[in-house]
Amino acid sequence: MCHRRPDGGSAPCPAYVLATRLLQDKSYIPYGSFQRHNDAEGDRFGYFGGTLATAKTIPTRLILRRRTLQLPLATSPRWPDSKTEPSLAQLSGLLADIIVILELSSPGVSGHPSTAHGGVLASCFDETMHKAVTAHLLETRQVGKPYTAQLHIRYHRPVRVPGLLIIRAKVVARTGRKFWVRAVASQQLDHGEETLTTDAVALFLQLGDSTTCRL
Repeated sequence: MCHRRPDGGSAPCPAYVLATRLLQDKSYIPYGSFQRHNDAEGDRFGYFGGTLATAKTIPTRLILRRRTLQLPLATSPRWPDSKTEPSLAQLSGLLADIIVILELSSPGVSGHPSTAHGGVLASCFDETMHKAVTAHLLETRQVGKPYTAQLHIRYHRPVRVPGLLIIRAKVVARTGRKFWVRAVASQQLDHGEETLTTDAVALFLQLGDSTTCRL
């Protein structure tokens, strides 16, 4: 599950109290991976696994899936008020479908000194939320691929690098082929507290072989 460094060293996650607690949570199980790009797979995983997540940018990527997924609401949800900052307790209490643990390197993902680039964070959110939708599709044995139709991110605090970033994502509603997902990112501060850095909401559209469908 854990991608190791090219020098053969062990992944750093056990050194982080928050990551260790999440990995020991029996409510979650290992779930796939963000594969490194393989030419034999064509363009699958090409951007995240081959371009974005490298040994110098995001050397460690861990994915956990909730053992028992909760059925999402069957009605379109209200999008969060852009003027109200959510609390970490409120969002983490959603019982995330997917938890992603990322080791972010510096200067590999830096936009400013010791600060992660916002575009990199957006890609990490998109990948994590996509994993949540995919988990629900596999749970119900449905075919079709989820595509991002809308993604809204709020940056509350800078994400420090190098450091560990935790992203939790949950499918909160579904109507037909539309999936609404909420996600939150956090980091563990020096004094041990977990602090909200970023949150996001997204709409995913399930498509079949043709990608010509419209919302």
